[in-house]
Amino acid sequence: MIDISTCRFKYENETILDIDSLHIKEGEHIFLHGKSGSAKSTFLNLLCGVLEPTFGDIEVLGTKFSSLNGLQKDRFRADNYGIIFQQFNLLPYLSVEENISLACGFSKSKSATKEEIENLLDALQLSVDLKTPAMKLSVGQQQRVAAARALIGKPKIILADEPTSALDSQTKESFMRVLFNQVEVQNATLIFVSHDKSLASNFNTVYDFAKLNKAFV
Repeated sequence: MIDISTCRFKYENETILDIDSLHIKEGEHIFLHGKSGSAKSTFLNLLCGVLEPTFGDIEVLGTKFSSLNGLQKDRFRADNYGIIFQQFNLLPYLSVEENISLACGFSKSKSATKEEIENLLDALQLSVDLKTPAMKLSVGQQQRVAAARALIGKPKIILADEPTSALDSQTKESFMRVLFNQVEVQNATLIFVSHDKSLASNFNTVYDFAKLNKAFV
């Protein structure tokens, strides 16, 4: 699914990410934990082609990012990835339905019918009018809409960057249950980044990112 060999990334002439080797299998659930500043978010940006390695290459689904131009990378990301951001990144004045369907706007292989959105929100245990603007939702509701946007269209890879950081313990546990349920249903590969080690027990593969990233040692 994902192959990384000798991947380095520099920022202002300082190497902030240096990974010898990492191989992620289809359907695997990966948990990456580490302190702030250990380049976890940078790593996710490299994994989906938003950033380019200073040295080395990343291969995803048999495609090397170095072989794609900018537009092709955008299309590849839109077709194959779902991303849950730490700050949700919902557009406040757009409705729930518009925010979710936005993820499919740049992809030829994903769809977002009203029925599909309603079914996904039901699975995520969110009962809300699809016309409700995102800015009128609670934090927990926004989190589920952000998750629905990432999951819509059955992407092969889900990247989650500190997605529970704004949630209380009860909401966090509920969110993790429904997230894993949907990932299993869609047979997606999940790469989940968090500093919260209590979440590690949910995953079949756990990495301490400070050890994985030699630049942080």
